Amino acid sequence: MDFYTLLDQVVDLLRQRQRVTYRALQRQFQLDEEILNDLKDELVYAHQVARDEGGRVLVWTGSVATSPAPLLPSAQHGPHADVDAGHISQPAPSLAVLPTPDAERRQLTVLFCDLVESTRLASQLDPEDYREVVQAYHEACAKVIARFDGHIAQYLGDGLLVYFGYPQAHEDDAQRAVRTGLGMLHALHALHTRLEHDKGFRLAVRLGIHTGLVVVGAIGGGGRQEQLALGETPNIAARLQGCAAPDTLVISEATAQLIHGYFVCQTLGTQRLKGVSQPLRVYQVLRASAVQTPLDVAVTRGLTPLVGRDAEVTVLRERWAHVKAGIGQVVFLSGEAGIGKSRLVHALKGHLAAEAYTRVECRGSPDYQHTALYPVCEVLERMLDFRRDEAPEEKAQRLEGALAQYRLALPDTVPLFAALLALPLSAERYPPLQLTPQRQRQQTLEAIVAILLALAERQPVLFVVEDLHWVDPSTLELLDLLMTRGPTAAILTLVTSRPEFQSPWGSRPHFTPLALQRLPCPQVEAMIERITGGTSLPPEVRQHIVTNTDGVPLFVEELTKMVLESGWLREQEGHYALTGPLPPPGDSRDPPRLVDGQAGSPGSGESHCATGGDAGADVCL
Repeated sequence: MDFYTLLDQVVDLLRQRQRVTYRALQRQFQLDEEILNDLKDELVYAHQVARDEGGRVLVWTGSVATSPAPLLPSAQHGPHADVDAGHISQPAPSLAVLPTPDAERRQLTVLFCDLVESTRLASQLDPEDYREVVQAYHEACAKVIARFDGHIAQYLGDGLLVYFGYPQAHEDDAQRAVRTGLGMLHALHALHTRLEHDKGFRLAVRLGIHTGLVVVGAIGGGGRQEQLALGETPNIAARLQGCAAPDTLVISEATAQLIHGYFVCQTLGTQRLKGVSQPLRVYQVLRASAVQTPLDVAVTRGLTPLVGRDAEVTVLRERWAHVKAGIGQVVFLSGEAGIGKSRLVHALKGHLAAEAYTRVECRGSPDYQHTALYPVCEVLERMLDFRRDEAPEEKAQRLEGALAQYRLALPDTVPLFAALLALPLSAERYPPLQLTPQRQRQQTLEAIVAILLALAERQPVLFVVEDLHWVDPSTLELLDLLMTRGPTAAILTLVTSRPEFQSPWGSRPHFTPLALQRLPCPQVEAMIERITGGTSLPPEVRQHIVTNTDGVPLFVEELTKMVLESGWLREQEGHYALTGPLPPPGDSRDPPRLVDGQAGSPGSGESHCATGGDAGADVCL
């Protein structure tokens, strides 16, 4: 099959299904990575009939065919144009003339930010000074918004309207919006302090976030148009901002459900918002919680027993036995999203619950791939628990106290860690280090490794680094240094990654790679039975789950729970029965399916320290 015939068939499939994962395309057409990337370029960039979602899913944006014109002059449609649809698709119109829709329905999370008492502020300042203040405020906010891939739809004088989910959608857009809001409050605190010192006044902002359905399209006339989201959602976000106290972030119930467990929130009760017919339950977001992954959230609700990973669990336990004997080990867990990497890490922690050990956990983030040693910085910030209103001198004292217990030379070490945390130091107490950037980075890495080695002298250390595919080069250098220094220390370095990350460490005696595979059908069925508590599902429903989850454990769990909650089943005499005929595939009443693999995919993780619950001691750097 030539490339353009293949392109034709992919367009047919995508037009029929609207959303298709890259993995499904590879399976359907036996594609290698190079051809898959060429197809993506043709569809997304050259002809703009599809968009990419999170590097995993293609979403159709072209129009439905109005006439059976061939896609390209050389294209030929065969009987396999759309196997899954069960019939031969009609040819798509030419890519060169496919129009894009005027408007698009989307679920968005909308953030609205506004200055408090801006009118009074404008009356107190010269217009040029006021413009400088607003510009500095906008720039500080824009940096945080860009970090979390938000889209600034409008600058509304001293207000900001920000979309998460357009033009680029992510599986964790609500989380991104809330992290952005907290990040903006943090970034603006420094600006507020400077303005109070220089100008004699203090800025304050209010933020509101709501998630809901919108229609995004071009608005305007006279040659001036903007892509705006219309509907109730932006209005509710603005109203929520209006009822927030200065320097606080308020969210709706809809957003709160999507970020449950990831943040600490305080209910503000049910409130009536102007122009909104029904009262809404409103929450103030206080801070991020220690929970960082879907697995962490699931732990609080009870985990499904581990299925099909006995061999891997045995390896982890054996490597830990070596560590307790003083022989350092590194285990590299690799596998696709949802395959169970974090679940295995949790299983090992459960095995060690009764033992005395030190645990240090951190995680790469897609939002900080170019931030040097971001995972380590997150561990430090969580451990030191800096407050927003805390003076730099107080933070420096807390950092000194934390580092003093490791026999490190504080005049040399404190400035290194202060630089990581962007913490200003007194030049009299800590003169600037006269080091090249390369030498400063090397000394920082050596200091971090020295702390880990010092911890290992006291008791065994479990050092976990998850999502290695998202870490920065400096963190990889740190792991390489630890790999060299660690074999004689009681440290188990346990790293996880998706398959696209290629391990640079080769074969070493203390290095163990573990590639996790999908579960075979018998193990998928065993997992389904455990999720249902031993209550059997109808054969056709069980087959529906097996077929649509493709052996990925997290998808098995999510889809099984979705089916149990769908209303298609009733429990009777120790088994489930269908309440009616199972609708045919593609029917709008069909039970839920994971056609794009989105459910349960890891969101943007952040580094964190472990928080008690077993005999493993939390890290104290």
